Amino acid sequence: MKVIYNRLIPFKGFKCINLFGVLFVREGCFMSKHDLNHEAIHTAQMRELGYLPFYLLYVMEWLWHLLREWDAKVAYYAISHEQEAYDNQNNPYYLKTRKPYNQWH
Repeated sequence: MKVIYNRLIPFKGFKCINLFGVLFVREGCFMSKHDLNHEAIHTAQMRELGYLPFYLLYVMEWLWHLLREWDAKVAYYAISHEQEAYDNQNNPYYLKTRKPYNQWH
């Protein structure tokens, strides 16, 4: 996965954003091996779903949870793609054994 450190993307207050498998990291932020694994899991999700469907599903699920919870942070952590990534970011072998569409299992 390509990692680009810069001052513009993501917006101030955010550490990184994964856009189409390229990781944009805010200059001055440190990416741990767990952070990189988390983003690699998202890249695997994007590849199996297709990039645009991934982002559409991601935003739709976030909006659904936001309407139910009225809390952006709670809605973010409730997204199935994030749950899979957070649950497995500390396992360096996860992507070798990951089953397709595991974010919904």
